[in-house]
Amino acid sequence: MHAPYAAGPTSDPATFNPVELNTTQWMESITALGANLAILTAKHGCGFTLWPTNATLPDGSPYGYSVGTSEASIKEDVLQMFVDSANAAGVGYGFYYSIMKSFYLCHSFSGTNSCTETILPGQHNFTAAQYTAIVEQQVTELWSNYGALTEIWVDSGTDGLDDLMIKLQPQAVGTKRNPTGWCGTESGHPSKDVGPQDVWSLGSGYFGDPNATNYLPKFCDPQLFQEHVWFWEPNLHVRTLEMLIPIYHDIVGRGMVMELAFSVDRDGLVQDTHAAMYKALGDWTRECYGTPLATMAGRGELPLQLHVREGDAFDRVQLREDTIVGQRVRRYMVQANNGSGWTDLAGGNAIGTKRILLLNRTITASAGLALRLLVQSAVATPVIKQFAIFAPCRSK
Repeated sequence: MHAPYAAGPTSDPATFNPVELNTTQWMESITALGANLAILTAKHGCGFTLWPTNATLPDGSPYGYSVGTSEASIKEDVLQMFVDSANAAGVGYGFYYSIMKSFYLCHSFSGTNSCTETILPGQHNFTAAQYTAIVEQQVTELWSNYGALTEIWVDSGTDGLDDLMIKLQPQAVGTKRNPTGWCGTESGHPSKDVGPQDVWSLGSGYFGDPNATNYLPKFCDPQLFQEHVWFWEPNLHVRTLEMLIPIYHDIVGRGMVMELAFSVDRDGLVQDTHAAMYKALGDWTRECYGTPLATMAGRGELPLQLHVREGDAFDRVQLREDTIVGQRVRRYMVQANNGSGWTDLAGGNAIGTKRILLLNRTITASAGLALRLLVQSAVATPVIKQFAIFAPCRSK
């Protein structure tokens, strides 16, 4: 059995044959979006690898389920193509590899054997130790042959391979040495699904912990599709810009990293409708937050006071701490003064990497209008990387 659009059954490596595969075209959308990191799925739960792995089965035979395995299949090392294109585009890169799950090798997402009752044609059923040995061969290739990875994403669990990961890629994000924390939802709306609380780049949990001492930045991974689907399928609906803007504010505007899903079609290309939306979001971000009306930075010279030109209209404030020295602010308030005293505009607790405050109205500056950032509580001298205001944006 196979899907109507497939060349053959998914158990046949020849089915993977994207006739227009072009990783440079992928990077055009990635850079248009304004992303600085791209992560490619090197092996997901099915077990198929996008590089010609030299891993062997316990009897010494080839792994047998990768690019280049059969005469009919694609021969290229897709990972190397991806890395070459990322380097040419100036984009950081990393790989996803599901350590715990492999349908091909009878392993479930939790790492348990999934072939206790039935072994389907093409599957291989090994002991846990034999399975781990194959995985170790593959991740050693993955973490050794493609340069310095910006991020490693393994999902589920590491099956005791943490030390190897750190040894081979000590600089990579996503290891126990440089961990990250998940926001708790893939919907793109963490405030709704998980909660609207402040998000801290400190401590574990979806919101972090302001009293923790370990740095643990948070990320959120929404899909591009309106349907809850990661991989390309025909007839799915791409989210509109109006849908993506609040997602951006709910993730990036609360100090988290947005890792937006990126789906390549079966020909090996970013579909035109997808490319258009990546570019639209990138254009909106640059238009909205590329050039502040007024901005300043400061180390300890608090409160920071920002003078606004008469006639400038703004409805949002962006704050950033220099997290190289740590996330130090614990409570803050942005205030305005037009000559009759300071009034509160917006405030909160966490700033961190970035905090975007959307005001409930547009303010047009009168002569002499000043704004200030008042840090009301901090655990050490605050280092503010940016205190800026921005004009109203289309679609908010």
